[in-house]
Amino acid sequence: MMRQKRIGATGLLTIASLDQLAITMSQQGLSILSVAFKEYAHLGVAQMGILFSTVALGAVVGMIPAGMALDRLGSKRVAWIAGAAILVVMGVLAVVLPRSFWALEGLLSLVGFFLPALSLTGTTAITHLFDGSSREGVAIGIRQAATPLGGILAASLFPFLVKTWSLGIVLLVIAVNAGGWTMAFGWALTAPVKKRRAAMPGSGGLRSVVSLLRPLKYPLLISLLLSPGQYALLTYALLDLHDRWHVHMGLAGPIIALALLGGFLTRIYMGRMMDRGAQSVRRLIELTGAVGVAALVAWALVPHQTPMVVILVIFFALGAGLDGWNALLTAWVAKESSPAQRGMALGLTGMAGFIGIVLFLPVFGLIIRISQSYRPAWALLAVVYLVGVAILYQSRRARPAISSS
Repeated sequence: MMRQKRIGATGLLTIASLDQLAITMSQQGLSILSVAFKEYAHLGVAQMGILFSTVALGAVVGMIPAGMALDRLGSKRVAWIAGAAILVVMGVLAVVLPRSFWALEGLLSLVGFFLPALSLTGTTAITHLFDGSSREGVAIGIRQAATPLGGILAASLFPFLVKTWSLGIVLLVIAVNAGGWTMAFGWALTAPVKKRRAAMPGSGGLRSVVSLLRPLKYPLLISLLLSPGQYALLTYALLDLHDRWHVHMGLAGPIIALALLGGFLTRIYMGRMMDRGAQSVRRLIELTGAVGVAALVAWALVPHQTPMVVILVIFFALGAGLDGWNALLTAWVAKESSPAQRGMALGLTGMAGFIGIVLFLPVFGLIIRISQSYRPAWALLAVVYLVGVAILYQSRRARPAISSS
């Protein structure tokens, strides 16, 4: 178990959660600012899907190097390097902010490349710190709950800030926030002892990747299938509320924030359920995904005369189902990997998720463009989630779930 000398476990978990809050405001904030990017660069709906899947594509490329770096160098060094890198890259994006679609593609791909290291650093450190603890599920749930909480803040603040300030200034604030907190987390961490670091180089490389594919087969599939839902919710639900329901952007932002609140509460609650051992991790993810399927079907079919209170309930359920499973997946991966390979395992799982995002978001935008409706796109996402739930059910039947002890 990782030991912290200067700051206790609770203090480190607090800093890690604040760091993840800032990272999410950067990562999901870009999607929440999609309307501002659309207006600034005169983008179409399909172009938006491609542009924001570029961030995910950069993350696909960056996940494996980030995982290798964490297993070889440790969380402390990677936090300093990744924090400084995202501060520079996002700072350049904020200052230059080109209107050219291809220039935005290039800069956002660099942002996407460095973002995984920020998030993986905190996830790896916390799973090491609480490994085997009776509070493991709650600790992971709290830290991962910072993701939807950061989305709530971004959805609540950014639509207003971008009107008051400018897109460039908001991006600069995001860069300082994400880079600064990650470097602060690096300062709080204790450097790994030499004996541990000496053993780590053997855990990296292609052989390590191949050795993890079999035990991570099901987590990788679930990450691939369920991850697009989070980004579709952030990127397109805002536009759907505005275009299909004619909801003012000042109200649409808080509705998205309500959805993310559903994800926030679900992550913490499911963490407690995991610690109590009432259900297996896979069963809990299955139940959460089923909520997502039901909410997606409801949102795809709901008529225009539906009262706003019903829409709010649907969006809360969307957040719970599309965003509430992530902490459980992290705990599942932690149980399926050794401490020496934890960074690589989480990196592979994250990479699978971003591959799903890269593949799905452009298809989502293309369906909207062809059908001139958001309904078929949400229905397709419901089918994808249903497949994920079916795979989870099959995995539990094929092999008994690992206990949470």
